[in-house]
Amino acid sequence: MSDSSNSFWQALPALKERQRRTGLLAALVLGLAVLVLVDGLQALMRAGSYHLDIVAGQGTMLSGPIGIDKPRDSDLLVSVTPEGAPLSFRLDGFFASYWFGNGMWRGEIVAEQGATPGTYALSVRVRGTPASATQRYEVTVWSDAASQRQGAYSLTVSLLGFNPFWLSGILACIGIVPGLLSFLSGRRIVRLLWYAGFSEVFRTAPQKDGSLLLWCPGSKKEGPAEGALCEVVDAGGQPLGRARLEKKAATCMELRLAAGELPEDEVPESCYVRLSAPRN
Repeated sequence: MSDSSNSFWQALPALKERQRRTGLLAALVLGLAVLVLVDGLQALMRAGSYHLDIVAGQGTMLSGPIGIDKPRDSDLLVSVTPEGAPLSFRLDGFFASYWFGNGMWRGEIVAEQGATPGTYALSVRVRGTPASATQRYEVTVWSDAASQRQGAYSLTVSLLGFNPFWLSGILACIGIVPGLLSFLSGRRIVRLLWYAGFSEVFRTAPQKDGSLLLWCPGSKKEGPAEGALCEVVDAGGQPLGRARLEKKAATCMELRLAAGELPEDEVPESCYVRLSAPRN
């Protein structure tokens, strides 16, 4: 083999190892992102969409549909149970929905400073609408942020104190980077193999007669004709034998390596088929 050919086969294992490591890293990070997302979804399902967590002395914004035209502040009927609960509601105003333009109300539910921890019920109804349209919320008041974190349904919140949906999005963005690097490494490997005139075998299948079927990427319009003998080499570029091209499809080729061609009948972990002379 020439010096350029030797350098190609020496560089190929390092490229494939880089592709493998970056791909593995991407899979791990993206898998972690999925787990964190699932953790957030299960916490949301367990708590319910109408559950609110508030630390004593703080508040949270909420909103809902109005259902009537030209509402006034007095049309919004708010009640908290049990009576005397340490919660107060502050109406922020009315506005049009961002998506459909429907009338909405917006307000803030605030827990008093030093409020007794517990779960309370908040009901919001618009005057002139049926009782079935009442919006009901479950409000849990916590003494401090530490107790709220410990009582969270989400494992991500209780252990790390992070919103699982934000953390999942951040991990997904991070995981895309090694995934893209793995993809680019694969593209470079394919391009180098193409210039060298080789195609990588992606599947092998030993047969009962002792022969070995090989499949590699290829084109039906290019490369050797069906029935041609093609050189097969190992990961270091050393010849393993000659395989006969049996079938050509639009994107792959099927070859057969006759019985006895492989040394000691061992199936190589990775091998390549020469489909053409080196390209400049």
